[in-house]
Amino acid sequence: MRHNINIEGTAFRLRPVTEADAAAIVQLRSNPARTRFVHAISSRVEDQLTWMEQYFSHEGDYYFIVESRTGGHFEGTVAIYNVADGVGEWGRWVLRPGSLAAPESALLVYCVAFETLDLKEVYCRTVAQNEPVLSFHDRCGLSRRGLLPKAFHLRDGPVDAIEHHLSAQQWPDTRDRLNPQVERVAQLMLRIRSSNPTAS
Repeated sequence: MRHNINIEGTAFRLRPVTEADAAAIVQLRSNPARTRFVHAISSRVEDQLTWMEQYFSHEGDYYFIVESRTGGHFEGTVAIYNVADGVGEWGRWVLRPGSLAAPESALLVYCVAFETLDLKEVYCRTVAQNEPVLSFHDRCGLSRRGLLPKAFHLRDGPVDAIEHHLSAQQWPDTRDRLNPQVERVAQLMLRIRSSNPTAS
């Protein structure tokens, strides 16, 4: 849906997706390093624009671009969708290779979910073989709620998924776990910019 939620973090921010982002999304989702555990999409920008028009008509679907605060560089995408009865799913979380935005983009998604949309709970579903992301959710204090057999159909066929949940009551603890990671990334980016003034 078309929404106007913008949220600033320490080093990154979320803003609503627009048609102008279609080419960047196609490039990101066509990168072999980022397509193993996500649904395939068409390599045609025109098809992405058609999908986006359908997305804009869906209520309870909040799609964001993740970008750096310094320079506004495209880092990836994330979304909260299937929102109903105070519960939403978050996903479409794809970041460019080498991006440092993972901790803060997750933090900002939870801020939107619990502090802007006032949700009671969010959940996410991760391909069972995607150990780095599963470990990230575990470290953040999310609860595993079981295995979903053949939850996704990817290029190589059906794959199982693990579902994680986070409630509004658990959110403060997760925020406290994520904040130190966010600060470390912000300090690292500051050092990189200081040592290379032409970097943004």
